[in-house]
Amino acid sequence: MKLNTKLLSTFIALLLLTACGPTSNLNYSNGQLSIQLSDQNLQLQGKQLKQNRENFSILFLRQSLLRLNDGNIVMYEDARTDLQYQFDPTTTRLISAVFDAKNMLRVYAKDFLYAYQIVLPDNRILNLIASQSYEQELQMVYGMSTKKLNSMLKKLDENAQPAYYQNVIDLSQEPNPLMSRWTTKKINFYPLVIPLRRIGGR
Repeated sequence: MKLNTKLLSTFIALLLLTACGPTSNLNYSNGQLSIQLSDQNLQLQGKQLKQNRENFSILFLRQSLLRLNDGNIVMYEDARTDLQYQFDPTTTRLISAVFDAKNMLRVYAKDFLYAYQIVLPDNRILNLIASQSYEQELQMVYGMSTKKLNSMLKKLDENAQPAYYQNVIDLSQEPNPLMSRWTTKKINFYPLVIPLRRIGGR
């Protein structure tokens, strides 16, 4: 009887999670960068210039350099853990660690969609939008101008406040536009990734 009760509780919890579903999403597929926030969906055309994939055994990473139709060069990153693992830190701490940030200036946060102006170790500022609706996934797009960032946020939420700093990193001027710093050491020993917490488990 005790086992049946535990199974029923687990089933109900999973059902509730499925019913709620994600309220934000960030994805690049078939030449289109899509950002969803609640019932708002922003779609931007973007040509893939380069792609890189990394396999850290317990984390899988896809990185795509894109040229948007308006000329902005941005980097899209999709990080997913192995099914037996999950990300551990909060979204802000996770992104801070990945970029070795000196400071994280949060511009926007709603329904698991976040926007930041990240102060990097060399004191330059990087604009970034991230979505983390699930503990096993993180999607990011970064490198857009502040004008573009503010425009994107306004289209998703008319009440979004504008980002302040205008002098930011332009990826088209960077010898290496890949600004994130995923490493095995960070993933395993920070740690960014930990074994999956199971409902009702020990």
